[in-house]
Amino acid sequence: MAWTTPKTDWETGELVSADDLNAVSENLAELDRVRKTVAAHATTVDIRIPHSATFVDIDSHFNLTITTAGGDVLVHFHGVVTASDFKIDVDIDGTRQGQADHGLRYGGGNANNELLSFTRLVQNLSAGSHTFKLQGKNDTTLRAGAQFWVREI
Repeated sequence: MAWTTPKTDWETGELVSADDLNAVSENLAELDRVRKTVAAHATTVDIRIPHSATFVDIDSHFNLTITTAGGDVLVHFHGVVTASDFKIDVDIDGTRQGQADHGLRYGGGNANNELLSFTRLVQNLSAGSHTFKLQGKNDTTLRAGAQFWVREI
């Protein structure tokens, strides 16, 4: 059911009708549906991110689409990477969210099985369908068990 604007012009002594109660029930169901708008993926195998001068999609399974009612969305990633230099970012509807060269999260040196994690709040996302893509740059291996999820809040 879709959201129905609640009745606000109550008169003193006016009785609540079945239609009024049904509208309340439908609005509660809609709030529950929106709260559950989530997409997630956890990998079961290692994924190699090849060397690239630009950010590229890590894996098509990490391209998540949700339909929002409009508002705020949480984006989260955690996983283990093995690389000497790695950069991770999130693309939302064709727009990368992190710094131009480094993305949202980066590391360097002689990393070996380093935990990488971030949560990002995306505010005021318009209502509709949105695609979130986990992207990487440089030669990196993403270990099995990595998780990426998005959720409307």
